[in-house]
Amino acid sequence: MLALQAAEALLRTRLYERAQHLATTDGLTGVLNRRTFNSQLQGRLREALRYNRPLSLLLLDVDHFKRVNDTYGHPAGDVVLQGIAALAQHQARETDIVARYGGEEMALILPETDAQGAHAIAERLRKAAADGTHATDQGVIQVTISIGLATWPGPVDSAEELLEAADKALYRAKQGGRNRVAAANPASPGVTSDLRSSPPGSPG
Repeated sequence: MLALQAAEALLRTRLYERAQHLATTDGLTGVLNRRTFNSQLQGRLREALRYNRPLSLLLLDVDHFKRVNDTYGHPAGDVVLQGIAALAQHQARETDIVARYGGEEMALILPETDAQGAHAIAERLRKAAADGTHATDQGVIQVTISIGLATWPGPVDSAEELLEAADKALYRAKQGGRNRVAAANPASPGVTSDLRSSPPGSPG
């Protein structure tokens, strides 16, 4: 009887954990979904404000992703998104939070990371994406990514403003030629808002 009850309790625990995983995780990429990302960003910013520690946010977007879908098909595009998500998780530190923000956009929350440290992480991620390839049924695909960076403390007072600042920086990275990192506060030491142009012949 005790063994049966223990087995039932273990099964309920596993079912609950599975339900929690499905509720918080993006089904395609395996990283956190947008709803969980929003909650995590709010919580991490509250901690940053309370303890006066820096917090950075990266928004990354796959360059010319529509062209990938139009040329190779949506299944190939899904493989690319999965690859970029896996790359982001690999490049992230243990304390960082990786999520799919929507479409071909990913987000990384970097606790206790100032603008200069976040810029180094973003640049490492950008380079790894540009150097990598994605094996699909339609052939090997190579893509680049653009990244927008925003940091607290800075000209932001809320999670929404931090997100908006990163999004505007991402737009500047796109407008500036793609395959680059743009910072919302480029005046920070060691940080510039306009880095590398896309390599010749790359999708970005």
